[in-house]
Amino acid sequence: MDTKRYRVFILGAGFSKAAGFPLASELWAQIRKRAQSLDGRAGKFRTDLEWYINYRRQCDGKELSEEDVDFEDFMRVLDIEHFLGLRGKDTWSVDGNESTVVVKTLIGEILAELTPSPQDIPDLYLEFARRLQPSDYVLTFNYDVLLERALYAVDKPCRLFPDHYKFVQDNCVAVVDTSHEEVVVLKLHGSIDWFDRREFSELEENVRKRHGDSYRPEDPVFSHADTLGVNQLLKGLRAPGDPLDHMYCVQEIKSLYRKKLMFHATPWLLAPSTMKIVYAEKLRDFWYGLGQGGSMNFGMAIIGYSLPPQDDYARQAVYTLAKNYQEGDGWEKEVSGLQKSPLVIVDYCPDDESLRKFQDRYRFIDWQRATLCTDGFNSEAIEAVFRTV
Repeated sequence: MDTKRYRVFILGAGFSKAAGFPLASELWAQIRKRAQSLDGRAGKFRTDLEWYINYRRQCDGKELSEEDVDFEDFMRVLDIEHFLGLRGKDTWSVDGNESTVVVKTLIGEILAELTPSPQDIPDLYLEFARRLQPSDYVLTFNYDVLLERALYAVDKPCRLFPDHYKFVQDNCVAVVDTSHEEVVVLKLHGSIDWFDRREFSELEENVRKRHGDSYRPEDPVFSHADTLGVNQLLKGLRAPGDPLDHMYCVQEIKSLYRKKLMFHATPWLLAPSTMKIVYAEKLRDFWYGLGQGGSMNFGMAIIGYSLPPQDDYARQAVYTLAKNYQEGDGWEKEVSGLQKSPLVIVDYCPDDESLRKFQDRYRFIDWQRATLCTDGFNSEAIEAVFRTV
């Protein structure tokens, strides 16, 4: 009998908070602080921020200071400008216009600096990693690499893509290989250690055609693959044209971000914008089928995810997973020898008002079939998350 519980874990910024990583508002403050000293092309960030403040004043009658600016709304305006090509031939790059590239790079710098070395990962995260099982799916909205590093530290096999395949045909007919015993971690907003090699591969090919092997172009990531520990994200057989086929992960992120990366290499992540979904095409396979998940899972936890209303696409997916889980079979009687555990939700709600607001955002939850931990992610929360019926 298969005794795997096929659990689903949904992680937000609150998961990494106990390791010293910032929440969204704190990250925005750090980005603004670092951006103040940037000059040259990177100084466009300050110009765009001033433009946004003036835009909101003249269009909405709102007087905003830099501290008052809604980070995700500011990034939304930048995404609209880039996605629609409002700057015409002055549109900067596939990674966004200058200010978006600045933000993505600074996010990478800040989070890389905060990433603990393997021997310094807090025990809380090592214990969480130890308790994960090969049948578990982790859906994370976090850019940091804390969970992956914790899994590596405890020698827990994991992969960062949905499936392995036994074989793949040119017409994209594929057979899934279920023999790999790995925790699946899907990074729904990208990651600070992801870099797309497509443009550099095209540059290498063009240079080779012109100069042969006498000259090789330089890239801060891919020209130093051995020393930085650069490896392809996907493993094994893949369907032709897989959107992540050119995506690579960097192990030595601290060394990488100590270089002057700005405008030379941009981490592949979705900017913290309310428009981020329009750039999520590469990650569609991560979302595929989530609307059908939950019913036959026998454990589910949502840790540190505040369910922000501006990310309506994510709210829709979380809502569907939670409803499927709480309304599916496995509560009153066993299914295949298993019985569902309560849905566990972990967040930090220090007072009645914050608790009220949190429960209002999660109003669709059946609290008779859920456990709410309001002291944030800690050892008590881990016990609740992994407690079974």
